[in-house]
Amino acid sequence: MTKKSTYRPAIRKLLADLEYRSTFGRPCYIKRTTRHAALIVPELRAGADGPYAHLKTFDRATVHEAVALGAVVLGPDLVDVPAFSGNRNHWAFDGGHQGRTIQLRENAS
Repeated sequence: MTKKSTYRPAIRKLLADLEYRSTFGRPCYIKRTTRHAALIVPELRAGADGPYAHLKTFDRATVHEAVALGAVVLGPDLVDVPAFSGNRNHWAFDGGHQGRTIQLRENAS
């Protein structure tokens, strides 16, 4: 993994969001279409059993580039993403649309 300062701003934003939200002890999820990727993260309220929220939508290429750079790791299988809050008109709220876990490479086990 190269220095983070050499990454595009969108990748640095993705890494910063994952770095902060991964400290909650629960997985973060990514739901992808052919063009976009929605980041689903644990919310700050209600402790370890709190709800999830749709934090941000990135270009799918941003997530792919972060994986190619070795900065993040995607889970091997598609999984059901827990219910989350946010804009109900967003494509990520489709219940049949599964996602993958996403984590920083340094936190992967």
